Amino acid sequence: MMKWQGFYLSDHTASLNKVDREDEIKLNRRHSEQMALNEIESCLSQALEKSQVVRVERSLQDQNGYVAPFIEGKIEGYYQDKLMIGGEFIAINEIYAISLMK
Repeated sequence: MMKWQGFYLSDHTASLNKVDREDEIKLNRRHSEQMALNEIESCLSQALEKSQVVRVERSLQDQNGYVAPFIEGKIEGYYQDKLMIGGEFIAINEIYAISLMK
């Protein structure tokens, strides 16, 4: 850490604040109630028909047990059992819950 006349340099404190915010979001991220496969399929078909933005909660966790970041975006396409949402391929069986965004 660098100080100048007793003050922390602003770039350094800004980056520390950003890391703190990211950690806070990661620690507080929780799944909503798990959805059944037929509910997920219904929501997906509605989003495709009306070209709506969805929010996907994957059933993945990192090595520390934290919930994976949610993915938001329009369904850009699909192939077999995978969807392209927000530039990422997501397997349908990885979806824990999905919701339509307004």
